[in-house]
Amino acid sequence: MTAPVRRRPRDRRAQILAAAAARFWSEGYHRVGMADVATAVGIAPSALYRHVRGKQELLLAILDEHLTRIEALVAESVAAPDGDLVDGLAALALERREFGLLWEREAGHLPAEASRAIRHRLREVARVLADAAPDPEAGDLRSWAALAVLDSPSHHRWVLDGDRFGALLAGAARAVLTTSLPPATGASAAPDRPARLVPASRREALLAAATRLFGEQGYPAVGLGDIGAAAGIAGPSVYRYFATKTDLLLAALHRGNEVLWLGLHHALARADDADDALARLAADYTSFVAENPELISVLVAQTIHLPEPHRDDLRRSQRAYLAEWVALLVAARPALPADEARVLVHAALALVNGLGRVHHLAVVPGARARTAALAGAVLGARG
Repeated sequence: MTAPVRRRPRDRRAQILAAAAARFWSEGYHRVGMADVATAVGIAPSALYRHVRGKQELLLAILDEHLTRIEALVAESVAAPDGDLVDGLAALALERREFGLLWEREAGHLPAEASRAIRHRLREVARVLADAAPDPEAGDLRSWAALAVLDSPSHHRWVLDGDRFGALLAGAARAVLTTSLPPATGASAAPDRPARLVPASRREALLAAATRLFGEQGYPAVGLGDIGAAAGIAGPSVYRYFATKTDLLLAALHRGNEVLWLGLHHALARADDADDALARLAADYTSFVAENPELISVLVAQTIHLPEPHRDDLRRSQRAYLAEWVALLVAARPALPADEARVLVHAALALVNGLGRVHHLAVVPGARARTAALAGAVLGARG
């Protein structure tokens, strides 16, 4: 009897991209090998190389595939303006949640030209969204804020039943596109800063240099020698203060985490009620992101590089901090279920983090107040 001929599934490449995206998202690009991806798909590593030549190409293919689907939705909305682009983008964001975090955390592994190309394509998507804003002057700000909201599920694993998640996410994005904004006057979110004075403490100088380099280049790309050189400290002397690079990352993460908790305590101590506390928290968090762009990048994207016990401890503290926002939001909106409040808090924080990375928006006068107002609109959104 002749054995049946095994045929390669037509969607094998799609299976590979989906499996790799899930592994990169959960474990980090640096921890996942091509053999791991092949195992996840159920094929031999040699079969994987028929579709991609290496891990870098695989990451680029994941980002390109998702961005191509976004662009197709945008093209449809231009051709048929009666369709709802925001609903479509929300549904796609939930279908493939990995895109936002992979782009933010892992883009440094891509060739510079490929990264520039993806940024250009994202700017084109933002430009179309900006046309939906009621005020052309703020359209660019609103569009990037809406994209950050739509990408927010990439930064957490929370789920809602049925279609509620997509409706809530789309409602938050629409709130960003339509809410009233304060005048474009006042402090910018990231003013040009003069050269910083170096701390007298060598330990603090090393921690400041490490935070900046981890935030700009990513933890895997930075060595202890790079940190020592940036701080003006000879290589062997670094070990007097930090035995390993992991110790530096842990110190930076704890520093940022404690600053956030301090801001929370200040807001609670000064607020009249839950609404006031949320407004104060949004303003405090916005200022923190504006004044510490490298540190927030480390908090958002580099925790995954900690060894497991430390990573788990830090994430527990981060979840507890987020739970304080959720408790305040539920107190301010008693009819809002706690699980939906959690989604909105994640979206509001992602918005602030996202706008802090768009430099041409961050330096505009009034950027801090407008960013905080947009975060407040997300917290008040309805699906």
